[in-house]
Amino acid sequence: MAAKKKPAKKGGGADATLRSKAAKSGISYSTLKKVHNRGKAAYLSSGSRNVPMAAWAMGRVNSFIRGSRKHDTDLRRGGKSAKKKTTKKR
Repeated sequence: MAAKKKPAKKGGGADATLRSKAAKSGISYSTLKKVHNRGKAAYLSSGSRNVPMAAWAMGRVNSFIRGSRKHDTDLRRGGKSAKKKTTKKR
């Protein structure tokens, strides 16, 4: 008897989606992955229980791509801290 082949998965999960969005938006995959992980954490801390965690996190990624300034602003600036440079007066 021949072994049955497992059907191929439809879609590729969050990683494939994030890679696709990174290529289309010009934002790096690693940045979008950080936003996605923060979206999952936000869901667990106080998220709506009427929306799945994956949808909550991907919604945050989509919001970030569209330019929302509501959250993840530290990642939008290129990951650098918001410290002001001080100059010494002589």
